[in-house]
Amino acid sequence: MIMRLLIALSILFSYQLTIAQENTEIAWGSLERTIGDYSFRNSLNDSMTTSGNLIEVEKEGLYTFLNPAFDLLYGVSKKNNIQYGLGFDWHLKYRKWTASATFLGKKGNYLPYQEDFVRSHRVLPAMGVTNGLTNIYANYKSANLNFKANDIFSFEMGYGRNFIGHGHRSLFLSDFGNASPYFKVQTTFWNLQYTNLFAAYDNIFNVEGASEHYQKKYTVIHFLEWNIKKWISIGLFETVIWEGKQGNYRRGYDVNYLNPVIFYRPIEFSTGSPDNVLVGAQLAFKPSKYHQLYSQLVFDEFLLDELRADVKQFMHPNQDIKSGWWANKYGVQLGWKATSLFKDPRFFTQLEYNLVRPFTYSHSNPTQAYSNYNLPLAHPLGANFHELVSKLSYTKDRWRFTTQFNYSFKGHSKAGTNFGENLEYSTISREKEYENHIGQGTYNDRVKYVNASVAYLIKKEWKANINLSYVYRESQHTAGAAEQMVYLGLRTNLFKQHFDF
Repeated sequence: MIMRLLIALSILFSYQLTIAQENTEIAWGSLERTIGDYSFRNSLNDSMTTSGNLIEVEKEGLYTFLNPAFDLLYGVSKKNNIQYGLGFDWHLKYRKWTASATFLGKKGNYLPYQEDFVRSHRVLPAMGVTNGLTNIYANYKSANLNFKANDIFSFEMGYGRNFIGHGHRSLFLSDFGNASPYFKVQTTFWNLQYTNLFAAYDNIFNVEGASEHYQKKYTVIHFLEWNIKKWISIGLFETVIWEGKQGNYRRGYDVNYLNPVIFYRPIEFSTGSPDNVLVGAQLAFKPSKYHQLYSQLVFDEFLLDELRADVKQFMHPNQDIKSGWWANKYGVQLGWKATSLFKDPRFFTQLEYNLVRPFTYSHSNPTQAYSNYNLPLAHPLGANFHELVSKLSYTKDRWRFTTQFNYSFKGHSKAGTNFGENLEYSTISREKEYENHIGQGTYNDRVKYVNASVAYLIKKEWKANINLSYVYRESQHTAGAAEQMVYLGLRTNLFKQHFDF
């Protein structure tokens, strides 16, 4: 039935294939190909097109359109994999106001490692709490309302995801997890962009599906990015996470953190608060027009003397040096991407390395961990890992050919232990004070992930494409048993969903 539906829909769209092919990069998701723009972005692609929409109204300065959203997949592995999702995508523009809303309900079965992930988290990445363990149902929903007051100030409120960085991953804030309520203020002047993001999240660990027991938490993010020159930019990041209710005291949104231009650590100390604070910095450098080097460094907690001990141990290994303190919590990202490999602008390539120390993003109070709906707010692997990501794509007219290879090494804890990879565990339950290292645990795992696909853009206005893909995943923990699938998909490219880990 799914195959028939795929064929029928592709025939339905075929009469549109003669539409002019300019701006097709918008529908392919040009954000991941951009070099040198500001790095704080919304996960939605809010481009406004002027024709070819399913329903379209333009009258007296108001422009609105509605298109279908769908995600259909038929895959062949050890068992047949069938997924089907339907919904809508709506946009509106009126003078200085823009608005959008997207909904997609999706049901189907997945590869074994994906089903294991859903069973252990009770959450589907990007789509929230799930129903069913084999035939899994979840939905994606997002909406926002934006007011651009002038060239300097813009204000946005909504329910969605945001991303900070130039990479495939982000160690600050990523679009991996579930959408959430937020309010965003962006100030852009000269070569500076300053963003304040106020958001509400939920701790649902061990109470998944019972919303009356969810524990509310809040965050404020400050991110300042300075494009010093066209070829170099720096960014400064800070955030604080606190729980909405402490015992019988309903704290709510703490007014101490509403000041848009403060650093949180001094405020935290002055109020005697045990809240979770993260700080970080990023650097992006363009050695040439089509190449960019980028990096992120995030600190959750550390002591300078303890970091020095780690450096000494690395430079001159000595068992008498006490090193590997558990609270040296930090992450590092290094990356390179190019939009004109082999001097051909149709090529895009990216190489990225990420590492995050054990216990990073976690907290003594699990509600204040840097997570939402059981999923990390930053990197999908959480903490206690190394990762290498490589991507290569070639785009010609409506065709795109893509390959991706990931390699990761991560430590894991069995029940009753805590070696620092799971953000939902309290750091109080840690196994040891010193000699903590990446990959530690009751076992570790090396994962190889490969994805290769060829896609054709069927209808630009709907961002609809049909693709034939191959995915391969090998886990050392499962004795090298590989999972692989060939699948045919038909989807509207409206949001990202990551299972590449």
